Amino acid sequence: MEFLISFTLLTFVITATAQVIIHSFFAKRKAEINSKIAELASLKLEYFKSLPYEDEELNEGHKSESLKGNASLQIYKRSWKIQDISSNLKKVEIEVSSQTEPRKKTRLVLFISRELGF
Repeated sequence: MEFLISFTLLTFVITATAQVIIHSFFAKRKAEINSKIAELASLKLEYFKSLPYEDEELNEGHKSESLKGNASLQIYKRSWKIQDISSNLKKVEIEVSSQTEPRKKTRLVLFISRELGF
């Protein structure tokens, strides 16, 4: 009888530990995806900030690309839309999402001014 009780308690402890490990694995995976999405959006934003106002890359339009994560099987979609607000102001919208987690998105907006130089 004592063996049965100790075996049952041990089973509950092992099951609880396994659930915690599985939960932490999924939380880590989601955090890595969120971090990579933010990194990809930030890199594109910094790229656009470094361009001169008249550069062809800053012409009005909508573009997108697919990117693969460094050491993972994740595929990310990065899209950007450039809009001329006025002759001296452009609006750049950058959106990055994971194809396996499409609800996870990061969207950044950058305004570039000819007069201010950024």
